[in-house]
Order: sequence, then C-alpha cells, then structure tokens
Amino acid sequence: MTIRQYPVTVRALNEEFQTRVLEAGSGGDLVVCIHGVGSRADRFSPLLEPLAAQGYRVIAVDLPGHGFAGKGDIPFSIPYCAEIASNVAAQYKHSRLTVVGTSLGGQIGGYMARNPAVPIDRLAMVGTLGVVPLDPDEGANISQVILKQRGVDDCRRKLTALIHDPARVTDAWAMEESRINNSVGAEESFDAIGRHFEGPINDHLIASDVERLAEQGASVGMMWGTEDTIVSVETGRASMERLPQLPMAWIRDTGHAPYWERPAAFIDAMNWIFADENIRQAQERTF
Repeated sequence: MTIRQYPVTVRALNEEFQTRVLEAGSGGDLVVCIHGVGSRADRFSPLLEPLAAQGYRVIAVDLPGHGFAGKGDIPFSIPYCAEIASNVAAQYKHSRLTVVGTSLGGQIGGYMARNPAVPIDRLAMVGTLGVVPLDPDEGANISQVILKQRGVDDCRRKLTALIHDPARVTDAWAMEESRINNSVGAEESFDAIGRHFEGPINDHLIASDVERLAEQGASVGMMWGTEDTIVSVETGRASMERLPQLPMAWIRDTGHAPYWERPAAFIDAMNWIFADENIRQAQERTF
C-alpha cells in the first residue's frame, strides 16, 4: 500500500483555495487528519498506511499557509480552516467521517462540528488546543518564536521539543522543515497566523461544540502524549476537567506527536476511545 499526494482545490470564504492532500487506502470509511500550527500533512505519514490496512481511506491535509498549501496574506482563522477541512472531506464520498486533529488541528476539528452539511461521526482531539483558553503568553510565544524563528537551528529546536526522543530529529528533517516554512509566501502566512494567536484564538473555543457532538451520538475522545511539553499534560488534565464525559487515552513515552512516534499504540488508543463505553470500561487509559 502506498501514500499518494496531490493538490485539491476547495472554496472557502467564497474564494478558491488550493491545498495538498496525502492519501492512503480507499472506500467510504474516511479519516481526515488535521495537523497543528507550523506543521504540515506529512507529520501523519507514519499513521496513513497502518490505518489504511485496517480498511480506512485516510487523508491528511495541509492547512492554509502550511506545507504545500496556498500561502501569502491569508485570512487565517479557526472558522476559515474548519471550512476548508470540511469542504475537502466533502469531496470524498463517505459513509462515515472520522476527524483526527492534533493541537490547533483538534480545535479546528471541534469547530467543524458546527457544519451540518458535513457531519462528523467520530472525533479524536490529540494534545488539543481550544477546550480551555490559551494563555496569552503562550499565544504570543507561538507567534513570536514558533512562527517567526524558522532557520535550520530554530526548526531543530522545535522538532526536539515536539518529539520525546531527540535522537530521532535529524539534520535532514530540520533542513526540510526550514525550507518549506521559508518558501514563497510563508512569511506573510505566518504573520497572519501569528496575529490570530495573539488575538482572537480564544474566540472560537470548542468545548460546547464537542459536548453537542457527543450528545448527538458521535464518538468523541481525547489523546495526549505523556511527555508533551508543547501543549502540556497539565492542559490535558484541565481539558479532562472541562469535558469529564470524554475518554482520555495517554500515549506513554511520546511528546506532542504521538501518532508520529508510536503509531501502532496511537491506533490502539484511537480504537479504544471510539469503542462502546461497556468495552472501554474506564474513562482514562495509558497505552
């Protein structure tokens, strides 16, 4: 089984927008993976083929200003990204839609629940933002450090913070990250994204959306790396307190990208949070 990639054009805010999709598998059981800020669809590569082997059609999408999606002075916001992600999903005929969103992607996934035209059947939020408010200092740090410092050494430091095992961060990976995040239009895009993190990021919290989604019968849960320092374990606990009805799966020995570090454990955890309550037999489990 191979991973395919290609451009996809959708409409958002009444204008066309082009992004890139990575895809594996086929059929109507669709999984849409949404990355976090400063990242790109490739981060889900270790997850795509194993999920496809379980019978899913899996796609990962570049968010605006990221990866090989359109760049420039984009109208970046949670609603804008959610509209794009929903409209990408709508291009794939499906009988069930699962959204896996990490960090900012989790907040986007929760906001997608507001779109009744593309209903979500299952939602996994991984090290997610948006359940509890983002501290203004953390928003400023994302804007001023993660988005503005994009040299090779900067990217190596950020990847080392992302991944629990620093030995897995290679020079080639840091170089690739830096080149993509300094491509044409990236500076303008990251400025726009930074303004959102320093401004209205907390205007679009998703806890109430997620609660409504679960009340409507969707399977919803959270997942967190036990060593996450980017969106901290403490934020994970606070998110559990805000949404006590949701199951939480902890992925041991992983940081902010558990799907990249331990994809097999991640899939086991994902299957667990989506299982019936009588099968889970707990609200919290470590994998």
